[in-house]
Amino acid sequence: MKKKRLPRSSLFFFIIFMCSAAQAGQLDHWGKYRSAFLSDDGRIVDYFQDKSSHSEGQGYGMILALAHNDRATFEKIWRWTDNNLLKRKDHLFAWQWGKRPNGEWDVLDYNNATDGDILIAYALLKAGKEWNNPAYTKQGMKTVGAIREKLATSWQGRSLLLPGYEGFQKSDRLSINPSYLILPAFRLFAEEENRQFWEKIYSDSIFIIDKGQFGKWDLPSEWIRLSESGMEPDTGKSPYFGYNAIRVLLYLSYESRPEYPGGLKKIFSFFDKNGYIPLRIDLERESLSLLKAPAGFYAVYGLAAKKSGQTALAKKLLKEAETLLSKETKAYYSFVLFLLATSEGVFD
Repeated sequence: MKKKRLPRSSLFFFIIFMCSAAQAGQLDHWGKYRSAFLSDDGRIVDYFQDKSSHSEGQGYGMILALAHNDRATFEKIWRWTDNNLLKRKDHLFAWQWGKRPNGEWDVLDYNNATDGDILIAYALLKAGKEWNNPAYTKQGMKTVGAIREKLATSWQGRSLLLPGYEGFQKSDRLSINPSYLILPAFRLFAEEENRQFWEKIYSDSIFIIDKGQFGKWDLPSEWIRLSESGMEPDTGKSPYFGYNAIRVLLYLSYESRPEYPGGLKKIFSFFDKNGYIPLRIDLERESLSLLKAPAGFYAVYGLAAKKSGQTALAKKLLKEAETLLSKETKAYYSFVLFLLATSEGVFD
């Protein structure tokens, strides 16, 4: 009995379909990230926060596009950011964009988030150099200058940056977020803008990280309160080590000789004994979450283990990160942390 052959046209489309399916299955992590979180017009979508977008997410997207030499994606993300978040008159970026109560999509909060400004400026300066684009460099320099002029403050002789233009400083105290101390960016800004200012910001950030380790776990809290009496976890905001503070370990890992908080070894020891890393640690109550940390956290710990010379532990943590990532299809933040910790040349 003769087998029926597919018509040539059907065979052609079948081949195209199979090739497309194969390519989709072989997307690298950067490709999967773009497919999952990058909209057609260039915004990074956070599904866990009502599909909104943030200056931080746009900045990370630009940095990752640069690390993967993806000029088209970088330009797309930057164009959306420029058109939709650069609404202030001071070259800082509105931090939150999303769906308003009336159903319109636009800026939800015009206050800036300093980490978002730093990340975007860093990406623009790096891209301006890498791709010889003076327009990127020009805007990056404007934002770096605005950060210095609008957000600089001091505490006990230390130079710091406010986490945002409004809402973080009172007459008797100051709230800072240690995960906003983006050390690789401060080093670059010192090369490109006001060296004396940014070198002081860098060295005083190292001081804050070194001294801002609390409780028996010796870790930084998400928010720290600075006052005349010293520094302590800002219990009014968050006394936890977790969602934000994990980035302290990330940025330290891009130092040539990182000096990690003492609690890193304690977390590694906990992982060795219990087989998991907790989602967060309450530094006030000295208690651990029973929930397991997501993929991005494991990737950051894996990078820190690698930089600490613990090769076997690093491989184990990164393998677990890969396993967890395959199940986190809508977890934007975890995916970003994973890429920042595993991509080459992110903060070089």
